[in-house]
Amino acid sequence: MNQVSVILCSLLLLSACGDSENQEVTETTSSSTVGIVPATCELDEVNSAFATIIPPSKYIPTQWTPAEGTDLAAALNAGGIACTYGDQDAEVGGTVIWAPSSAWTEREEVWKSEGMEPIDIPNFNETAAYKLPEGSTSADGMPAWRVNLLINGIWIQLGAAFIQSFEEATPIIQAAIQTAK
Repeated sequence: MNQVSVILCSLLLLSACGDSENQEVTETTSSSTVGIVPATCELDEVNSAFATIIPPSKYIPTQWTPAEGTDLAAALNAGGIACTYGDQDAEVGGTVIWAPSSAWTEREEVWKSEGMEPIDIPNFNETAAYKLPEGSTSADGMPAWRVNLLINGIWIQLGAAFIQSFEEATPIIQAAIQTAK
């Protein structure tokens, strides 16, 4: 029976982002809370949080083709999901990634080598977190803001050029955590 459970859990983690059920993550944090990777990007809570900053925000369907060695590839390969929200006409928005903590382990050393800073996020009980240093820019020279947090056995990443502080990011991070329970 134990072997059947291991096989079933492995299949859940290896499957792509399904449409019918959330994917349970078997890793636990020190508080023994188990997170769930959302199965869809149609998440009203997350979109509403983006809409407080970018009205009229909506989910922007995206066909991902991640380059190897990127956070996106690691998350999707681990059975995670990546969702973009914002105002597509104005070309402003952000992306949230949810993935099992196994993907976090793979990426943590890369973030350190890229200069991401370990931080304690105000008002959250995350296991660990890293963010881009202040003043970071993307490849096109635009401002960049990104945070990775490990909470309840789930890796959550929020990346958006319009965010400049945790005060702005907090409602989106809170919504992302809530949808992963």
